[in-house]
Amino acid sequence: MSVEALSADARRVVVVGAGSGIGAATARWFQARGDHVLAVDARPRSLPVAEWLVCDLRDHDQVDAALAQIGTGWDVLAHVAGIPGTADPGDVLTVNYLGARLMLDGMLPRMNRGGAMVAVASTAALGWESNTDLLAGLLDAKDAASVQRWLAAQEPAMAYYLSKQALVLYAKRLSGLAWREHGVRVNTVSPGPTETPILGDFEKAMGKEMLDGVRATIGRHGTVDDMTPAIGFLASPQARWINGQDIQVDGGFNTALVHPMPVDARV
Repeated sequence: MSVEALSADARRVVVVGAGSGIGAATARWFQARGDHVLAVDARPRSLPVAEWLVCDLRDHDQVDAALAQIGTGWDVLAHVAGIPGTADPGDVLTVNYLGARLMLDGMLPRMNRGGAMVAVASTAALGWESNTDLLAGLLDAKDAASVQRWLAAQEPAMAYYLSKQALVLYAKRLSGLAWREHGVRVNTVSPGPTETPILGDFEKAMGKEMLDGVRATIGRHGTVDDMTPAIGFLASPQARWINGQDIQVDGGFNTALVHPMPVDARV
């Protein structure tokens, strides 16, 4: 893989799921700051980045091959890939949880010390702390067949929520080992509803009325430009002491949901 001469401040960044939406915006965000960006997605796209690599996260062999081609010496992994709950439940879990896990695990020894890995989860993961016993079975699943067996005992409509809960929990579990053994931080970012090409899929899966309620509560949906600074910050040296955290980037909706403001704001 070609590596052009970089400035002293430039970093080498892998963005998985760079084809559209938050992933594409993240790739552009890092590239615009002078970093060397390798964009990874299931399909090739036209994006102003240094390198492009095609990888379908549903295929374990493709993930292994991509990791071998990626090589070592990276400073940032931004794992943004994900599919909505309108997709096949098995694919949802395989991409959103297992694919992310394989990429995080596989990239860890390929990262430079002082590096950072940021995975994009979702505010749909709200309540994961109360679901750890159920999620333990999913976290024991390390291949697609095991994921499918675990899913067979679950409600398929919950696949998206469970996939994002599992990602948050796995990233937290990985963060201690990653820091201790590799000097790499691991955090997640959980966006609320965001104006991307798949927002309509989320309306179908979660209900347009529910998403309209989110917008009414906080005034608007998020944009990709609301998300990229949070990802960029967690990947930066300024966040050097932030590890194992899930940062909700939702305009405060989940806080308002869990801790509603009194009718009289003066109370």
